[in-house]
Amino acid sequence: ERRQERRARCCHHARAMAFEVFDDVAFYWFLFSVMVMVIVPMSYSFLSTLQLRPPADWTRQLDSCKEKNERIERERRKDLMSKLFGWRGVGFICSWTLLIALAMRLTVMQNEEMYTFNPYRILAIEEGAEPGEIKKAYRKMSLKFHPDKNQDDDPEKNSCLCPAKEAADLFIKIAKAYETLTDDATRDNYEKYGNPDGYHGTSVTIGLPSWLTDKDNELAILVAYFVALIVIIPTVVGLWWRNSSKFLEDGVMQNTAYRFYRQISEHTAAKFMPGILSSAVEFSEAVPCRNNQADDLSKLHNRVREQFVKNQGDVNNDIMKVKTLLYAFLLREPVPPSLQADMQFVLSASHRLLNGLLNICMEQRFVTATINVIEFSQLLTQAMWFHSNPLLQLPHFDMAQVKACSRLLDGGGKDAKASSPIEKLRALGPQKRREALTKLSESQHADIDRFLTNFPEIEISFDAKVEDEEDVQEGDVLSLTVKVERKHLPEDPDWVDSDEEDDEPDEDMFSKELAHLEPDSEEYEAKKEELMDEWRDAYYERQKRKREREKARNPQSGELGFAARPLHEPVPVHAPHFPEERHEQWMVLLVDVKSNKLVGYQKLSQNSRFEKVALKFLAPKEGVVHYEIHCLCSAYLGLDKKVLMKKSIVKRKEEEKKTAAELAEEEDEEEEEEDEEPEGKWYYLGGNSFGELILNIIALAIAGVMLFNFLYSRGLWQKYVQPLADWVLMIAWPFLSLVGNKLLPGWLWFSTNVYDFRHVSFLFENMTAVDMDANASLSTRVKNDTSFLNEDPFKPNLFNQMGDRD
Repeated sequence: ERRQERRARCCHHARAMAFEVFDDVAFYWFLFSVMVMVIVPMSYSFLSTLQLRPPADWTRQLDSCKEKNERIERERRKDLMSKLFGWRGVGFICSWTLLIALAMRLTVMQNEEMYTFNPYRILAIEEGAEPGEIKKAYRKMSLKFHPDKNQDDDPEKNSCLCPAKEAADLFIKIAKAYETLTDDATRDNYEKYGNPDGYHGTSVTIGLPSWLTDKDNELAILVAYFVALIVIIPTVVGLWWRNSSKFLEDGVMQNTAYRFYRQISEHTAAKFMPGILSSAVEFSEAVPCRNNQADDLSKLHNRVREQFVKNQGDVNNDIMKVKTLLYAFLLREPVPPSLQADMQFVLSASHRLLNGLLNICMEQRFVTATINVIEFSQLLTQAMWFHSNPLLQLPHFDMAQVKACSRLLDGGGKDAKASSPIEKLRALGPQKRREALTKLSESQHADIDRFLTNFPEIEISFDAKVEDEEDVQEGDVLSLTVKVERKHLPEDPDWVDSDEEDDEPDEDMFSKELAHLEPDSEEYEAKKEELMDEWRDAYYERQKRKREREKARNPQSGELGFAARPLHEPVPVHAPHFPEERHEQWMVLLVDVKSNKLVGYQKLSQNSRFEKVALKFLAPKEGVVHYEIHCLCSAYLGLDKKVLMKKSIVKRKEEEKKTAAELAEEEDEEEEEEDEEPEGKWYYLGGNSFGELILNIIALAIAGVMLFNFLYSRGLWQKYVQPLADWVLMIAWPFLSLVGNKLLPGWLWFSTNVYDFRHVSFLFENMTAVDMDANASLSTRVKNDTSFLNEDPFKPNLFNQMGDRD
């Protein structure tokens, strides 16, 4: 009885295994491919954040920045170690370890093939073996892998030297292979289609491991699916959306931007900027006012309260704390140890928040407020109070050195008064500086010389015009190109200002080459045409190189603008009092003097010696308009440059009543109408060309095959469609017979010599067979009944019959 129970259980497992054909080898390859596609870009993203060596920085050579640079280097190493051993670093190491282990596993499995049912290989016999050899091999293999002889999980205690579960699976495959090779129908199906149950259509699947649908793992897998799909993914998405929805694109919280917007106005002075900045929600959440800091904060506030400027948020303790810390930093007051960490956070976040405040000012077209925000950024970078002498930015300078230089610098004449004090000091030369500053050592003078060498010096030039127009009329689109040269940066070998090369050639350009020829002669004209062709070829080549240079210098205009990076590394700034590294940032502003409104603005982004900025704006009404072009630096005082631009606007002619903007809008509408695709033609099945007709026919054919397979598998084809097809075929048979007799010789030759259609004949083996002699149609079935295609892929009764035989 126990033997019958085991046999029945084996047959039950055999029927179940008929559906559970898994491919562990294919799954490993699939898993390896997916892991490579995920791990490689994530590894690139992680490694790109690691800064293994510090960037080039001229301030590292200065003694005034020595302490700051040493601290930044320690923090950089600490940050590198935290990244390597953080969750991203651990994930990077673990993922690559798993990928390498999987690759090693695949090298071991390289001789294994992905699962395919091969009865000859299962029975260890050659293809085309005789029935006697098949029966003999089956008996031998079934005795070796029979479940009664392999009941232990220890392989050494079983006759097949494998675990009981593996032996049971092999026994099922052996039985299936024997049934396939001993039954004429299934053997014929296998030899034709590679499947003992006949053709099952084309399917696309992926390899799955056998443990994925093991009944013992059903509960765990369902719980994992539930947790992943219902809990983890919605929670992660919800948290991400909750955090990201609080911030704007520039990284400033929406509540902070609202507070800035309510406090800023056109004429907000720079002295109010510390109070506005202190109202940021980021500060209230990160560095609130704590009781254990009350005494130190009160003492610090008393030292700076005389300089306080009243703001709207001065009644809030958190805002007052941040405001006190900012005033203490600007006045270079020492901060107690209990407040140093909060001061570090406030300063690290200040410039990001100032950038958000600057964006609000520029969007509102405020001129005075925009300039004052940039001025406060300069003061915050250099830790200087309002209206301080710019000479305090120099290394080793204090008020004693400033007074020592004042008399010498003030005697420079009228031209010297027009320049900044630092430019005057640089113009003196090293020898005169050493004579004026006798209290400084030689190493300190060397730091000053190095600072003045790298201190920014800029020159601005511009060109404003209307494309393809000589004069500027009301409503025209003015194109302003501002060229900024930063003379303190090294020469840029790729920069070529090729505007002068764009002009058409003059008639006298080729006079030297044509001097020996008689004018208006054939040789003269031929030579002139040849020289013009050479000039045009050279001109087009210059234009091509120019476009390539412009694309390289301004990647935002290229196809990969979303991944654009600056042309050069950021330029470091000498800021010994600011706790973090700062870099030069320049802003170009275009201001309408009459209305005092900001017309346009753009940041310099390439960090190169030469850089162009393109601004476009509409020309105002008739008259002479005055503009100011400002170039401002966010890190140094005394560098801001301003140039005046005057444009004469003429009245638009009567026949040109529409403005350039309206004409451009009409052109866009015409282009959209031209881009609209024409309606499809009926004789192309809705397409517009013969190629689209072919694609439509292929799509309809695929849809028809899928519909046929669906109807046939459900029995709807045999019940409804096939009788209708019989009737239509009977009505149309006389015509089809006439046409078929004409085409039959060619068809026989084509199917014999060109393409063999026998491997697709199974599609029609159950369809109508025509009696050509009786000129009638009847439905017949082939001897090999394929009705099991509508049932289980592996016939359940197969194993019942096998069990009865045993």
